[in-house]
Amino acid sequence: MFDVYLTGYAKTEWRTEIKNRIARDISVFDPIDPKYDSFNSAEKANQVAKELENIEDCEVILFYLCKEWDSAYSMLKLGDAVGRGKQVVVLIESETSAAEKITRYCEYRGALVVDNLDDMVENAEEYLAQADLVKAMSLG
Repeated sequence: MFDVYLTGYAKTEWRTEIKNRIARDISVFDPIDPKYDSFNSAEKANQVAKELENIEDCEVILFYLCKEWDSAYSMLKLGDAVGRGKQVVVLIESETSAAEKITRYCEYRGALVVDNLDDMVENAEEYLAQADLVKAMSLG
């Protein structure tokens, strides 16, 4: 089981940055597989199933949306994560298509919107610390 799930824009720079900044004791699931385009139909189905299982299992879901991003699948995953009651942090760059509507959706559904990677990491770490406290209190 992983603590944090990365989703949104598929390019690796922001994903690498998050992995480098987040506390070392936090496990991160990054669903990007560079071989995905060469997968056969069954392999693609398995990859999608793995992604959805990990959204369910992770404590915190991090979305990165920017002007280059154009994935309807990411929006499905955002709705899924929010609907499951996950702690969701969304970084939306200002020039992102539909940024205002996505922000309003997040505010309405209780997902946190941030505007930089430092805030994304800080909030993920805080959510995980809170979850650890709740678990410890329920055991005690």
